[in-house]
Amino acid sequence: MSLLLQITNDYQDAMKAKATLKKLTLNYLLAQAKNKKIELQHDLTDEEVIALIKKEIKAINESISFLEKVADKAETLAEEQQKKQLLEAYLPAMLSREQTETLITSLIAQLSLTDLKTQRGVLMKELMAHHKAELDTTIINEIITSLIQP
Repeated sequence: MSLLLQITNDYQDAMKAKATLKKLTLNYLLAQAKNKKIELQHDLTDEEVIALIKKEIKAINESISFLEKVADKAETLAEEQQKKQLLEAYLPAMLSREQTETLITSLIAQLSLTDLKTQRGVLMKELMAHHKAELDTTIINEIITSLIQP
C-alpha cells in the first residue's frame, strides 16, 4: 500500500471517529499532496510524500518554537506537538546520529574524498540519492562540519 493511500485511509477513519485534530492535519497534508501532484503532473511517489511530510513537520517545529516563547498558548502548543507526532508516524525510521556518522565516514572512504570543504557537495549528493528518507539533514550538516573542523 502506498503511503498516500495509507494517509487517505487514516483520514477517512479519523472522519468516522470524529477525531478532529487528526482529520484536520491529514486533510491539510492530502491537500498539499494534491497540489504537488498537479505541480509535478504525475502521481506522487512515497519519497515525494515523505518530503511533504518533512516539510510540514519543519513548519510545525517553527510554530512550536514560537509558541514556547508565548506564555499563554499552552493549549495551542500541545495541539502543534500532537500534529507533529501524528505526522512523524508516517515517516520511515530515521537513522540515529551514530548510524549517520558511520554511514558518512564509510561513504567518504568509498568515494575517496580527501577535502570535505570542496567535496562536500559530492558527499551530500550521494547521501541524498540513496538515503534521503532516513536521514536528518541537520544531523548530517553537524557531522560534516565537525569532520571539516576537527
